[in-house]
Amino acid sequence: MESRSRINITSSSSAEDYALQAILEFNKGFKQVELYADSDDACKLVDVYLIMKQRMGEALRVVSADVGSSRPRGRNAGYLSIIIERLA
Repeated sequence: MESRSRINITSSSSAEDYALQAILEFNKGFKQVELYADSDDACKLVDVYLIMKQRMGEALRVVSADVGSSRPRGRNAGYLSIIIERLA
């Protein structure tokens, strides 16, 4: 099995739904989960992480975080990406 799963955070679901989805990815056997959001949904990504941290406590840690911009469709668009890991 792959060691990392990626979840794209959008406005279509709630932060609680994405947090549950990420926890389920850990339960499937993934060592790490990458949470990725475009600039419009970056706040929701942080909410997802905080919900997960509240539920999982010290068993969760941030491996890396990346903030940047890309150029889809000819315009600059920001993004936020964090990789989290389950410790226990």
